[in-house]
Amino acid sequence: MGIPGGHAPTRLGRYELLARLATGGMGEIFLARLEGAAGFEKLFVIKRILPHLADDARFRQMLIGEARLASKLSHANICQVYELGETDGQLYIVMEYLEGITLLPLLRKKSREQGELELGFVGGVIQQVADALHFAHELKERDGEALGIVHRDVTPSNIFLTEAGVVKVLDFGIAKVKDASANTQTGTVKGKYAYMAPEQLRGRSVDRRADVFALGVCIYEMVALRRLFQRKTDYLTFRAVMEQPIADVRRYRPDVPDALVAALARALDRDPSNRFDSARQLGSAVLDALAPFGRTWTQGEISDFVRSQFAEQIEKRSSQVAGAVQRSTSPSSRAAMPLPSFPEEPTDVELDDEDNEFPAVDSTISEAPLELRPTPNPLREKSDFTGHTGQNTPPPFGNETSASGHSLVPLVHNGTGSVVGMQAKPQRSLVWPLLAIAMVGITGGALFLVYKQTQERPPTTVNITQTQVPPDRTSSDAAIPVVTTGGIDAGSGRAVAAPPDPAGSGAKKPGKTGTTQVARTPVSETEALNAAMRPHVPQIQRCATEHGLPPKGAFIEINADASGKVAGVKLTPASVMGTPLGTCIRNVVVQAKFPASEAGLGMKFPLELK
Repeated sequence: MGIPGGHAPTRLGRYELLARLATGGMGEIFLARLEGAAGFEKLFVIKRILPHLADDARFRQMLIGEARLASKLSHANICQVYELGETDGQLYIVMEYLEGITLLPLLRKKSREQGELELGFVGGVIQQVADALHFAHELKERDGEALGIVHRDVTPSNIFLTEAGVVKVLDFGIAKVKDASANTQTGTVKGKYAYMAPEQLRGRSVDRRADVFALGVCIYEMVALRRLFQRKTDYLTFRAVMEQPIADVRRYRPDVPDALVAALARALDRDPSNRFDSARQLGSAVLDALAPFGRTWTQGEISDFVRSQFAEQIEKRSSQVAGAVQRSTSPSSRAAMPLPSFPEEPTDVELDDEDNEFPAVDSTISEAPLELRPTPNPLREKSDFTGHTGQNTPPPFGNETSASGHSLVPLVHNGTGSVVGMQAKPQRSLVWPLLAIAMVGITGGALFLVYKQTQERPPTTVNITQTQVPPDRTSSDAAIPVVTTGGIDAGSGRAVAAPPDPAGSGAKKPGKTGTTQVARTPVSETEALNAAMRPHVPQIQRCATEHGLPPKGAFIEINADASGKVAGVKLTPASVMGTPLGTCIRNVVVQAKFPASEAGLGMKFPLELK
């Protein structure tokens, strides 16, 4: 609905303002129309600084910098900027108007329906996004010098799927250029935490490989339909990006080819030097991985899919736009009669923190840093630079989102040729910043004390017993790992057959009741199984250090298929399974690769305290 407050003109330069699309802490976005001769008209989107900030040199420079950068990005897969104008001291930029949806509501819809996105669709979308990012990364000045552009905010809400099947990358507003940005200074953190590369979260200098990491997160989420790093709070999200072991995407999508898993692992490497050198390389790796499973989708096929999935929403939006245009052409509507309101839809920012329709992967991150549990600061106020969304989207348009296309908020005419707009914000007291600084100092001191305590405390370790079986021992006292017959896959419940009994092993046969019998494991086979687990012991020890020791007598049951790949993991006692410790251990163990066997193996490894 219309937003009460100060006044804004019904026109900006050559453009007639039809409806307000969104507002933020620093600016607002309008649907606008340009009219020409013989009935010519075209729709655009206009950004402008809020009136009470229009004379602020900082914000003017921000908008100018964004427009200058965006004007160079002339590419079919990047949202285009056509003009930087000024009317009565009001700076504004004119951009193309897009009809369609962002990737985020599609991910939510498919996750809610417990469906999946076709791999050909994933490849078609990623190919266009990678092309757009590579173009921006490679852009040069007229003299041939590289601009060094980094988007820094590649997220599902900034990947737009048009009705025509063209994929557009949105919002280069916080892009970094030659280690300097129109909106931020070096060392500051801008963007959405869940899609930032670790070096970006640390406030360090970033290059195009930060965008490669963010695109890797988007690909993972498209395939798994799970949030990779997003958690309930910024603190937990930050820790997930920095520490969370990245779960094999095949846990959520078993049909993912090995080559795509390898491409994701490289793109999501926390060390930039190990990632793909460019977005084009990542896009090519994804296409190569999917090629054996069918071709990628064309723009026409993507268009048909978007229209079929969001037919009702697209039709509703078209009707709203048509109504706004029709009212603007009616002489009576330009008088004092207010325009009717269009209901706003929830944005991605409102749902990002805890989105039941788009859940996160299993987390092993504790909600408290050791003994110090973070608590919310009631004195904290949102900065002008975050808008009212609190998502650190930079000025001047901090609340600019498009979860399922912009919601139209028609302008309300007041009978004077002006439109009802935003009220100027009152100046804030200095008390809150001072209190915030004091709280930061107290928190920093507490964290330092905890850090010193942890350095003095001996590390907690867990040892996996690795012994060999003497040939003369019986099955009842055989050393772990124990190979069992009739093992059960903890994940799916399917039976795993035992390997053939080696000659002279003295293995027992299954009883008539079908109960599991224990077989002796030859020394060579035991050592092979221990060797497969040995590289993962340090990671399991780290799980215990971070999440606490397992109970006495705990052990891991592992089932491997004929190829040696882990098919199921179970921890005993069962109470450990649902804990952060259990999740962490499972994430480590599923990466193990055991010797191939004719019919699969079942094993038990004790978690012996040391």
